[in-house]
Amino acid sequence: APRPLNFRTAFDELWTKLFTSPVHLDSALSKAPPSLKSALAEITRLLLQRPHSLARYVKFHLSEHEPWQIDHTDLADWPTARAMAERLFQAWKRDPGFYEEGRAVPADYPDWMLSEWTKDFGDKTMRELVVALGSPPPLSLRASRTRGRDPVLSALNDSKVLDIRAKTSLHAPYGFYLPAYAPVLNHPLHREGAYEIQDEGSQLMALFALWPETFLPMLRKLPGACKEWPREKEVPKPSKALTVIDACAGAGGKTLALADAMLGKGSVFAYDTSERKLEALRKRATRFGLHNIKTKAVQEGEETKALTKFLGSADLVLVDAPCSGWGVLRRNPDAKWRQDRTALPRLESLQARLLHTYSALVKPGGTLTYGVCTFRKKETSEQVEGFLKTHPDFESIGGGFFGPGPSDGFYFHAMRRKAKA
Repeated sequence: APRPLNFRTAFDELWTKLFTSPVHLDSALSKAPPSLKSALAEITRLLLQRPHSLARYVKFHLSEHEPWQIDHTDLADWPTARAMAERLFQAWKRDPGFYEEGRAVPADYPDWMLSEWTKDFGDKTMRELVVALGSPPPLSLRASRTRGRDPVLSALNDSKVLDIRAKTSLHAPYGFYLPAYAPVLNHPLHREGAYEIQDEGSQLMALFALWPETFLPMLRKLPGACKEWPREKEVPKPSKALTVIDACAGAGGKTLALADAMLGKGSVFAYDTSERKLEALRKRATRFGLHNIKTKAVQEGEETKALTKFLGSADLVLVDAPCSGWGVLRRNPDAKWRQDRTALPRLESLQARLLHTYSALVKPGGTLTYGVCTFRKKETSEQVEGFLKTHPDFESIGGGFFGPGPSDGFYFHAMRRKAKA
C-alpha cells in the first residue's frame, strides 16, 4: 500500500515535479492527496507568486541570487522552498487566510521581466503589474446567454450547494464569480450547461471579436485595472447567420462563448493542433446544447493545405495565438520561474505566421481579431503593426489591453478586410 503522505513529503513531490517535467501547477495539483490539496494549492501558489515578500513574512533571508539567479535545473532541489513551505503550512493551519492582505513586491519577479515591463510601459505600470499579478485570482464563470446571467446566478446561490455566494461581474456582461475556490463543476447547473468556468477577459475577447466597435471602449492603451461594463447596456444580437473561425481553439472556452453569444445560430469552426482538446470541446458543446460548433484538427505548418477550401469565406476569424502568458501569471505563477526567455522570439514568429495564414480565410468586409493573454509589446501592438504593414488589404478597427485586475491580462485588436473595389 502507498505510504501516507505528510505535508512536507507531498510538497516535496509537487515542487520536484514542477521543475523536472513540463506539467503546470494545476495539473500537478490534480494528483495531490485530497486531504492536503487545499493547503498545497494555497501555499505553493503563494510561494511561486511572492517568494521574497513571503520570505519577509516568515522571517527567512533570501540571498541576492535567490531564486531568480538559480539555474533552472537546480530549482527542483532548492532547500529554501521546502523550509519556507513548512513554516507557511504551520501558519495556514492556524489561519487558512493568513496572507490575504499580502502584496507582491518587484523582487517577486525576475529582473529581466521587470525590465521589459518598464521599457514597454514605464515604472508606474510595472509596479501596478507587480501587485495585480501577485494577487489571488477569483473563480470566474460565464452564464449561458440563453439562460440569462441573473437567473443562473440566483439559482446557483438559492441552491445553497456551495459554501460561498457567487457575485455579479462588473466587467463581463454574462460573467459572475466566487471570491475563492468552490466545487462548481459538480453542481447540477453546470451539468445542465447553465454556466462554464471562464475568466472575464477571455469572455470579453469573444464578445469583442463579434462586435469590436461595441466593446472597444472597454480596452485601455496600457495594461491595468479593467473598465466596468455599463449594466444598462445591451449586448448586440447577431443580425445574420455568421461564419466564424476560431483558429487556436484549444479546449474551446472562447469557441463556446462565441457560439453562445451567437445564440446558437450560424457556424463556429474550431481549429486546433490537438485532437484531444477538440474532443473535450465537443463534449462541452453537447452539455451546453450548442450544435453550431464544428471542429477540425490542423497540424502546425499544414494550415494552408488544410484550409484551402475556406479561403475568403469567413465573416470573422479569431486568432487567439500561443503567447508568453504573462497576463495569466496569477493562475500560472510557475511560468515566471520556468519560462525560457530565449524562446520568446519563436513565439513572436509563430504569432505572425498564424495571423498571415488565417487572414486569408477572412472575406472582404469581414473581421480578423488577434488576441493574446499577455502584454509584451512585441506580442501585442508591435505584432499588429507588423501585420498591417505587410497586409495592406486590412485596416485597423482598434484594440488595446484588458486587465490584469480583477481579470487576467489580455490584448485584443480587430482588423477589417477591405471590400474589393
